[in-house]
Order: sequence, then C-alpha cells, then structure tokens
Amino acid sequence: MATMKFASSLTSRVVLMSCVFAVAASALISTANAQEKNIKRFAGKTLTFAGYSSTFNEEWAKSFGQYFEKRTGIKINWLPSSPSTNITRIRAAGGSPDIDVMLMDSANLARGAQEGVVGTVDPANIPNMSKVPASLRIQAGIPSMMYRYGVCYRADKFEEHKLGTPNSIGGWSAKSLAGRVMFPNTAAAQWLISAPAIAKSAGGDYANASKTLEVLASKVKAYGLFNSSGDVDAAMTSGDVWLTVGNNQGRCLALKRQKVPVEYAHWAIESDGKKYNDLINPDNLVLVKGSPNKELVELFMNEYLSDEAAAATVPLYRFIAGTPPTKAGVQKVIEADPTVKAWIIEDPDQLFLPKYADFLVHLRDWTTNWSKIAR
Repeated sequence: MATMKFASSLTSRVVLMSCVFAVAASALISTANAQEKNIKRFAGKTLTFAGYSSTFNEEWAKSFGQYFEKRTGIKINWLPSSPSTNITRIRAAGGSPDIDVMLMDSANLARGAQEGVVGTVDPANIPNMSKVPASLRIQAGIPSMMYRYGVCYRADKFEEHKLGTPNSIGGWSAKSLAGRVMFPNTAAAQWLISAPAIAKSAGGDYANASKTLEVLASKVKAYGLFNSSGDVDAAMTSGDVWLTVGNNQGRCLALKRQKVPVEYAHWAIESDGKKYNDLINPDNLVLVKGSPNKELVELFMNEYLSDEAAAATVPLYRFIAGTPPTKAGVQKVIEADPTVKAWIIEDPDQLFLPKYADFLVHLRDWTTNWSKIAR
C-alpha cells in the first residue's frame, strides 16, 4: 500500500514538473517569438547609410549589411560620401535630410556637432552600448571601429643611415632625414585627425598655432605635405620620402604587403601629464539630425554591437585593419586571424584621443599657419 502511495506521489510530481517545464518552455518560445517579431517590426523600410568610398561601402554591405538586412528585413541604401560632404548636404537640406546615418571619424564628428548636423540617440534603445568602453561612448551614436595613427618609415633607409625607431619628434629631426619627411596637408582627411597630436608632439598647445608650428619647422625639415594616401604610397614607394607622420597603420601595412620595405612605428604622445603610444581614431556611426528614421538607426546601431553581428563583420575589420568596438568583436577577429594582433587595439585608453572641440576653436589659426612646416 505504501509502495502504491509512493508511486502515486512520484507520478503526481513528475506530471507537475512536466507541466512546469512545459509552461516555462512555452513562455520562452513566446518570448523568443515576440523578440523576433520585434526585430522585424521595420521590415520593408529603407535606411540610407552615408559611408565613404564605393569600395568601402561594398565591404560593409557584404558583411554587416547582409547580416542586418536578413535579420531585420530593412533595406540599406549605401551612399558613397565623406564627412565634409555630409555636413554640407545636411545643412543644405534645411531640416529634411535624405540620409539617416553616416560614418564620421571623431575629428569630423566634433565638426558635425559644431555645425548642428548630428542628432542624439536614445541610450535605452541601444542596450548593447554597455559593451562599449566608456571612453568611446558618444551621444550621437556608437563607435563602429577604431584605427591606429602613427609613423610609417622606410626601414631600409633607416638601417642604411643607422637611424633609431622614429617614435617622436626627436627621431623625426635626424639630419639625414632632412627633406625626407611628409606631413598631411590641410586638405587631407588625415589632417584634422592628426594635427592635434602633431601639436602635442612639438610641445605646443592648441591656442598658439604659429609658435607651435615654428618650433616644429625648426626641428623637422619636411619634404612636403600629402593630400591623400595615394601621395604617401607613391612617395614612400619611390624612396623620395622615408617617413610619414599622421598616417593610418593600415596604409603602412598595405605598403608592406606590396613588398615596399616599410615598418610602422608607434607614436609616443604626451598630453596633460599622460603618455600614450599612438593616436586613436574612432570611426563612428552617427545619427543625422532630423532623420525621420531615428528608430531604424537605433536598431541598426544596437544590432551592430551584438556578438552575432561582430562575427558577421570580421571580413570588414580585416579589410580595413579596424578594431571592433567591443571585446567580443576583438576576440572574433583574433580567432579568425591571429596575425591581426599586429594592428588590433586591445586597450583604447592607452592611445591618445584628442579633445577635438578644443582644437576646433583655433582651427582658422592652424589652417592659416600650417604651411610653415613645408618651408
């Protein structure tokens, strides 16, 4: 009899537990379905993305773009552009922009904020922002990837002339380098990004461009100023230039892959009593002020920061030598190709991120006096 009661009790418990698990499983399925339905809530709509070159946009489209469109049902219109073009375009639209989200490096983002063309996202709609280091969080959107800026030099020429690694202005000032050094011109995309760091390297401050550039010109004899990466590539390949300052590490690596005997040198920068080992340039996904598709943009940003999207975006990071904005993303890239450790940024706080808004206050003074370094 006792055995029968025990069996009956056990059966009841099993039935009860089965019911509990069934209810729990049903709840999980319902939640998952609701979330999936939520992801598709904008299916059929179109988001206009103002990126950089057509080639760069194609890499975005093949990696994250393909993942995002399949997951959400949102179509992306990839528009070749540039930060300066976007600023002009948005201002001309008079509050009715025809782009929704744009790529802007941190220097041009400061310009965009100054010009009143960037919006403000709602952090509650981008919960994955918690994955981003606090120092890289912005009100206008999210960081998309980060790059190192430093010094690229002709290793063969440096070895021939017994020159040390050119990590700072002391190394750029060697007599045998006179007329062999290039800096960016004010028209180059690299200029606004790197000019504040060049000022710090010369021991100057943002408020006195003339004096700072006179000091730099007295120490470093420049070959000239480059307007584009193409200028750098040609000058470094020919051997006319042995050292370029303020150049993306990815470009230096690209030259090395082309068998040009170059190496990348970390850029020692000191600012406000702190020492940094390179200039960091975060590229950001920025909400366009006045976009009628703000919610789509916020979904786009939140999805981009997800671990799943990081895996899908690995080809883009490797194509441009850009570091993902999350630890999970960094790990995905390293797992895919351990050699990326040559350029990956594992601790962004070790790199110098200028206060571009402070520099922009004195922008006219800097652009007017910059040519002094090419004497």
